[in-house]
Amino acid sequence: MLQVKASVQVEEGECATLANMRVSSFHRSAGAFSLTELLMVMVTIAIMAALMLPALSKAKQQITASSCLNNQKQLAYAFHIYAQDNSDRIVQMADYNTGADIWPAGGFWGGPVTSPDSWKSQNDALSAVQAGLESSNAFYFYCSMVEAYHCPADLRILNNPASHNPNGWAYDSYARSQNLGGEPYDNYWGAGATYTKISFIASPSTTFALIEDADWRGYNVGTWAVDWTGDSFAWQKPLALRHHNVDSIAFADGHAELHKWTDPELIAAGQAAAHGRHELNWQGPTSGADYVFVYKGYQFPGHP
Repeated sequence: MLQVKASVQVEEGECATLANMRVSSFHRSAGAFSLTELLMVMVTIAIMAALMLPALSKAKQQITASSCLNNQKQLAYAFHIYAQDNSDRIVQMADYNTGADIWPAGGFWGGPVTSPDSWKSQNDALSAVQAGLESSNAFYFYCSMVEAYHCPADLRILNNPASHNPNGWAYDSYARSQNLGGEPYDNYWGAGATYTKISFIASPSTTFALIEDADWRGYNVGTWAVDWTGDSFAWQKPLALRHHNVDSIAFADGHAELHKWTDPELIAAGQAAAHGRHELNWQGPTSGADYVFVYKGYQFPGHP
């Protein structure tokens, strides 16, 4: 009898163990996870996201830079074809007899139809600039898409109002380089006379025509310029670096390209300017690859 009871007890224990295993298997197959497993999944997702974010950010910058470059190509084409249709003459920023401004905004359009101090909202700013581009734009006949005048990475329109622009930001991402100002002045920012005809330019393929700009006053007032003295120049304001350390440049022969800058201070100031911050007192590099690049590209008749 004792042997039988022992045998029964063993069999009952085995049955209980098998039953517990079946219950455990059933619960797990129903989709339940342990806390450890959930934590492991969450950690894995977080790691993957951390690895992917820089790649996604870089891809976004490449897309906006490509779109911006396409805009510059269209503006470079407009700049070049305008000259072909107007006796080789570069769009002039002022009247040669009176000196009165003709295209004060960005060097090729008349500016917004209303001034920033009258804007009550971002929509007002956007409408005013777009109307100006359509009604007082020397390039509009050759480039009639208003979107081409705005870099998709130019987010000044989203900035909060500031003391120097209390009612919102405008929308225009490019300005002419002052060396091709086409003006009647003889010493603008120390550069002497600017080029007035394409045929006068010694090296059109390497001479700046349009450049990314981000004026803090609500729209790009005037051209982009450096202050020339003798055989060197001082920076007046940084370039607008909306694509990390890259921006787009259009040249006098009608082509455009992306240029990568290397000077850390120039990059920092350019990125700040792209967000509409006032960087007028920025000094800029006095030597190095970036300085040499601008020195060679900012050509004018009296260039050393």
